[in-house]
Amino acid sequence: MKIHPALLKAFPDISPEQRKVIGHIQGPLLVIAGPGSGKTYSLVLRAMNLLLLGEAQPSQLLLCTFTEKAAFQMRDRLAAAARQVGYDQDLSQLLIGTIHGICNQFLARYRHQTDLAHGYETLDDLTQLLFLYDRFEEILGEIEEGEHYLGRWATRWTAIEGARDYFNKITEEMVDARLLSNSGEPFLHALGQAYHSYGSALIEANCVDFAHLQRHFYDLLQKKALGDKIRGAIRHVLVDEYQDTNYIQEQLLLDLTRDSGNLCVVGDEDQSLYRFRGATVRNILEFPKRFPECRLVRLTTTFRSHRRIVEAYDAWMASADWTNPEGPAFRFPKKIVPDPDARQARYPALFCIWGKDKAEEARRFADMVVFLKKNQIVEDVSSIALLLHSVRGEHSGPYVEALQAKGIAAFCPRARAYFEAEEVRAMVGALALILAYFEDGQGDLESRSVRELAEYVNECIQDLARDYPSPHPLALCIQEHKRAVDSLQKDQALDQRLADLFYDLLAAEPFAGYLREENRARRLAILSTLLNVFQSYYRFTVITHANRVALRLRFFNSFLRLLYEGGINDYEDPEQPFPPGYVQIMTIHQAKGMEFPVVVVGSLDKNPATGKQVDRELSPFYHRAPFEPESRITGFDRMRLHYVAFSRPQHLLVLTAGEQPKDRFAPIWDDLDQWPHVDKEALCRQRFVARPRTPLKKRYSFTGDLRVYDTCPRQYEFFRYLDFTPSRSAVIFFGLLVHQTIEDVHRLVLDGGLRRLNDERVIDIFERTFRALMLSDVRPPGREARDAALRQVLNYVRQNRDEMRRIIDTEVDVSLEKEAYILSGKVDLLLGGDGKLELLDFKTQSRPTDGRLLDAYERQLCTYGHILEHRYGKRPERLLVYWTAEERKQEALTVLPYRPERVDEAGAHFDRVVGLIQRHEFGVRVPPERKICKECDLRRICSTERIIEEFD
Repeated sequence: MKIHPALLKAFPDISPEQRKVIGHIQGPLLVIAGPGSGKTYSLVLRAMNLLLLGEAQPSQLLLCTFTEKAAFQMRDRLAAAARQVGYDQDLSQLLIGTIHGICNQFLARYRHQTDLAHGYETLDDLTQLLFLYDRFEEILGEIEEGEHYLGRWATRWTAIEGARDYFNKITEEMVDARLLSNSGEPFLHALGQAYHSYGSALIEANCVDFAHLQRHFYDLLQKKALGDKIRGAIRHVLVDEYQDTNYIQEQLLLDLTRDSGNLCVVGDEDQSLYRFRGATVRNILEFPKRFPECRLVRLTTTFRSHRRIVEAYDAWMASADWTNPEGPAFRFPKKIVPDPDARQARYPALFCIWGKDKAEEARRFADMVVFLKKNQIVEDVSSIALLLHSVRGEHSGPYVEALQAKGIAAFCPRARAYFEAEEVRAMVGALALILAYFEDGQGDLESRSVRELAEYVNECIQDLARDYPSPHPLALCIQEHKRAVDSLQKDQALDQRLADLFYDLLAAEPFAGYLREENRARRLAILSTLLNVFQSYYRFTVITHANRVALRLRFFNSFLRLLYEGGINDYEDPEQPFPPGYVQIMTIHQAKGMEFPVVVVGSLDKNPATGKQVDRELSPFYHRAPFEPESRITGFDRMRLHYVAFSRPQHLLVLTAGEQPKDRFAPIWDDLDQWPHVDKEALCRQRFVARPRTPLKKRYSFTGDLRVYDTCPRQYEFFRYLDFTPSRSAVIFFGLLVHQTIEDVHRLVLDGGLRRLNDERVIDIFERTFRALMLSDVRPPGREARDAALRQVLNYVRQNRDEMRRIIDTEVDVSLEKEAYILSGKVDLLLGGDGKLELLDFKTQSRPTDGRLLDAYERQLCTYGHILEHRYGKRPERLLVYWTAEERKQEALTVLPYRPERVDEAGAHFDRVVGLIQRHEFGVRVPPERKICKECDLRRICSTERIIEEFD
């Protein structure tokens, strides 16, 4: 065990157990970390210690987290630790992210060695369902009347959702689908065939789901030369929340550390919650079996909760039977103890609320909240969190209503009440009128879910007709667009898509007013994203006479129906996740990793379901035998779920139930004092203050933020700050085609393929890139433009073939941490040789004559050069811009000097722009040039507000 002196000096409060984690240098390490025991703190300092001792360079450390937010927090905490100990190396080279994110980083770099093409799309939960719907017959087949899909599911939607769960599990468990097809069992045979079709469809569409993201990376590691290269570049892997990994993730982590053996995993089997997403607690429980020589460290001192709370949840967890007659117990032996140095005040830190029914329970809960606020026990009600197994309206509604009756607001963004928002209902009603989704236009309403959706839309239309009758401007706008759609003749098309109608409607009241209220604006922004998803996945580029009926029925009876039935979460501000003035109502899963001064845990009279059917049928084909007995899984999962809930509070834990709690809660519930019969006088002497939450440093990019704001602050407000999605992709097919083909050429060269690089190979790469882009939502060019793009690529390769020997890297991420933000960008090409370093940026246009544009490029490249000078320890020799539309290399290549003084000038400019963004100064003082406004989705809004002149 060895810890760098600078670390000990900067962090003198490291506990003896944490020292064992931080000072572990070589070999496998298992850290069992109880709630609030400082596991992330220990992980961050261990990474810092390895860097300080020279055991690894930043690029040789891989840190895996469970969420993207946790990854950003870990990056910020490492940067802060580096400043405290005086470590000045470039931390932007650290590999930090979720396992899915890490896989995506490697796939982006080595994608050309997979079946994926450039610009592959990663499907999330929604788009995966839409993908299956869009290719339903191809994947799941057709059935005769009275039959079931794959012999199991009666309707398309149940088949899609059911098959999705099986497909993900097959990929995550690395099941050989051929064994399913040959099993002889009808359902498994059909499932194996469908899975094969699904995999083929993903490749054909250049898509990948989250499970396949991992499988593609695993397959890359099995290529000996590439696998050795990737493994050789990583010296240490550190994994947080290891109890929530699945089988393929375990295999990836084992493979990455196969040569070094330096795998450090941190977690708590008692907090394993994600079996329903494929996670298995066995990975952490069996880690000592996989690595008999591993060091085991237990972090069992909690620095979070009051002693009474700790003793209660620790004893409750130990009350269950975790023994295993056939081997080690299903839980590591441990006893969680409170911080011995913490002052422990005497007051009722644990009590219960019990009403004769749900309404009385909710009223007593609201009374307690009022008491805590009125007596200043909590400074703000946002310090109080109510945790439930589900926050849908039927579960959270009584609490919300009881709080409202007392004049207290509740924040429950995941109650799936998005479609009840006034602005969303108004937009749905407006689109329904334009597309004629009413009366006979609603199609077949035999399905219950379609009927419910139609009833909802009818209510939206009725509200709209009542509140905004003709000649209201909104009514006139709707009528104008409806006439245009209705009057389409055969072979006619409107140069408009659904999202274009959406942006035109935003210019009229009440939407123009809604846009001035941030929460309403963000709900409309969510709808703009959903419209974009619809257009992309159903390939409705514009509205035509031929597709208007299909578009109407697909949008409402398929797409909107799926969203309405499943529910959509409201907007949550990542910078203000717990808005002041609101009691927080969330699921127990959502609260994982969080802490609050006061936590109220409900749902104690409920039995959350645990899905086991998929595992039951597929487990015979897994690579390892079943672990936990099926008869005990439900009980284990329920104990773990509420253990997480009970360990969230700092000062006060309240248990609540409207009926008799389930028997498993007896060890913690029995003999508790009941509200309001508690020692209120002792409570009133307390002040429960939330620990300060350090905000994440915001990241701004050169092209995605600074250049957009410089072009138009209003565009920035809508498309970057509020997250509206443009109706039509702002990128140009031609530029992408040239840029992505050249990038793939460079990757081939980096793989040692320069000798094989001829015109035929370049054309092959070009055609593959073209096919991939044709699958995206980007307008393709005509034949002439396509030929011109190929000429640019061939011309560049022919004239620069010898220069390609000097390629160091392509698409290089660069970032610069400043006091108030982090600036990031990407260098197209990095060249070296003879001790030189050169940066090259590609522009798929002719050399401009506008000096201001070159000045902006110089400013950006000087900053890139400054970042890379710090990283490589050498000053860039030249900054290059290559204009691919120029025929001759002499005209194509612009050489810009690297002037350090320009870095300071650029920094001052970036600081000024970021300051304007952070102060939300989005007003347009000088309108952009006419061409930009004419192609902008906001043109009608800006015209109505007289920011710009109206266009014809």
